[in-house]
Amino acid sequence: MFNTVIKLQNNNHYDIEVTLNEERLQYLFASIGNSTIIKAIEYSPITLLGNRVVYNLGFGDYDEESKTIIDNINSNNGDMYTVFNTVLHTVPLFFESKPDCVLYVCGSDSTENFKESCLPFCEKKCNEFCKKENQRIKTYRYFVDKNFENLSNNYIFFGKNRTANNTFVQYVPGHEYHDILVYKKNN
Repeated sequence: MFNTVIKLQNNNHYDIEVTLNEERLQYLFASIGNSTIIKAIEYSPITLLGNRVVYNLGFGDYDEESKTIIDNINSNNGDMYTVFNTVLHTVPLFFESKPDCVLYVCGSDSTENFKESCLPFCEKKCNEFCKKENQRIKTYRYFVDKNFENLSNNYIFFGKNRTANNTFVQYVPGHEYHDILVYKKNN
């Protein structure tokens, strides 16, 4: 379970506030670092896979005025591990609420047009290779890879690499994936 892994790593998470509507599940919390930033984690349905609803895991700064998530900025608030653990903390909560659904994870910096939109404003002086591309999904992959044996007790993972076969395959730690599907096992 994600909670077990987090406790083993001796990392904390922020308290969350749940907001629900008919389709999506949203968790709000305050990131307290260099400043206080309201963050949102949102699980929203995107498609059907057989008879299962697939939910996208969205995360970012919460714009209170528009009630939307801004997922394409890096806050650099000095509390990255606590924020990441907070996101991970909500995964078991999601599956408690929606046990027969599938979770889809992809970073906003993994989209096909990310590089083109990043280059004009690039702070890292990138040329052909974008150093920011796929950073977010790499963080999730690193976590899954590091904890794969423990996580596999409760979850099944599939990965997709857009430059290779572009189809979901059984997840193998150490392989590069741009998209991840997570199924909860019926224990």
